[in-house]
Amino acid sequence: MAAFTAKLFISLIIILPQISWGRVLTDDITITSKETFTLKELCQEMVTHPSPLIEVKSITTVDCMGKKIKVTDFCQKKMVTDPYYLRGYASNDKVECISGKKVIFKYACRKKDRLCKNSAEVSCSELRPKLAYRLDSVHSSFIQKESFKQLNCFYESTPLRR
Repeated sequence: MAAFTAKLFISLIIILPQISWGRVLTDDITITSKETFTLKELCQEMVTHPSPLIEVKSITTVDCMGKKIKVTDFCQKKMVTDPYYLRGYASNDKVECISGKKVIFKYACRKKDRLCKNSAEVSCSELRPKLAYRLDSVHSSFIQKESFKQLNCFYESTPLRR
């Protein structure tokens, strides 16, 4: 249950700036690996000056002595050869970079969601860099539920990448 709650929280933080009022229903990942780094390693790799003061600004941004670093930029660099790199996030004391072969994401749209005003293909394309960076979008659709419209995005590694 705690793992599910953590995944849901991470998904909300990653996509929250793009949307409002909706909620994540599913964010299932077939994880192939998870690499953990210290905040100090992130700052040493990403900035040229020493960073004795490091602060996690958000789950996606770390401040290394005044220079804001996107966690995804660090993870992409650290996992440059991993064809399944999905996303990265920061917590109070570490950075996690996650790889996986499949992501199933379902989102309950609300009336004011900018994300749900586009076609499903466009919406899933906008989400892909945040949820499944190196995977391909293999399915996108909207389905009408009783009280809301649901966005479905499925991402997988294509046969050429396996």
